[in-house]
Amino acid sequence: MDFDRRDSPGDRALRLLRADRRLAGPAAFPFNFDLDRAEHGEEVRLASGGPLEPVAGDDTGGTYFVCGDGSVLYADSEGSAGIIGDTVDQALEVLIGLPGWLDCLDLSPDDGTDRILARVNEVEAEIREYHPVDEDRTALRAALGLPERSPVELVGMLHSALLRTEPEFLLLNAEEHGAYQLLDRHPRPALRDLLNSEPPDDSLFTCTALARAQGLTEAARVALIRALDVIDLRAYRKQATDPADAADLRLIISEFEALGDDLQAGRARALYVPFA
Repeated sequence: MDFDRRDSPGDRALRLLRADRRLAGPAAFPFNFDLDRAEHGEEVRLASGGPLEPVAGDDTGGTYFVCGDGSVLYADSEGSAGIIGDTVDQALEVLIGLPGWLDCLDLSPDDGTDRILARVNEVEAEIREYHPVDEDRTALRAALGLPERSPVELVGMLHSALLRTEPEFLLLNAEEHGAYQLLDRHPRPALRDLLNSEPPDDSLFTCTALARAQGLTEAARVALIRALDVIDLRAYRKQATDPADAADLRLIISEFEALGDDLQAGRARALYVPFA
């Protein structure tokens, strides 16, 4: 879904790249933000229904999307996705400042300065064997008006952005409606921990019903989609739906209907057909 971002804050660097191919070249190589690779290869959508605009890609088949609030969502070609910046400018700060950022996804501020710098230096030493990135980084930062930040600060920015991926920015395959996996493995709070009141039990459906009642619509939707994906995958591997899933499917259908999510409710109904 395309939308007009001409006057949006936080994407000045993107406008500069689009206007000047001399800047777009080094952004594409060695920093792997290629304006000519914005085609993702499969149709995708956000579970929340929010707008999504592909703006660039990389040489591994990954795509950078801009969401309605300006956040940048990166989706790789293997079915994983995550927010990597609150704005395009911030995402480009990460990509240019950490050209090996995909090898730093597991890092967080809790790892400390020494460990972060050791990892970044190790990754960049491998990159420098093929291309001296330092001069390009300095020049591109200056041309785009991006500040010079330390690797430790950039890792902190990336970590903070990744943790915002769910629930608002869960990416789905637009044809089968299954969810992409998270790009990182950092711990997140369980749905029950987000609730304003203590649930009487920890069952998924007790928690999703309470989440709906408390206005945590997207958190409930994400939990249900993830549960449905597990059942769907199990059915695919067995070439049949497990009878033990029948009761859960009925409740999943009911919860999606309560959310007004006809696509996911229909997907669950199709899996429930053998039991109907």
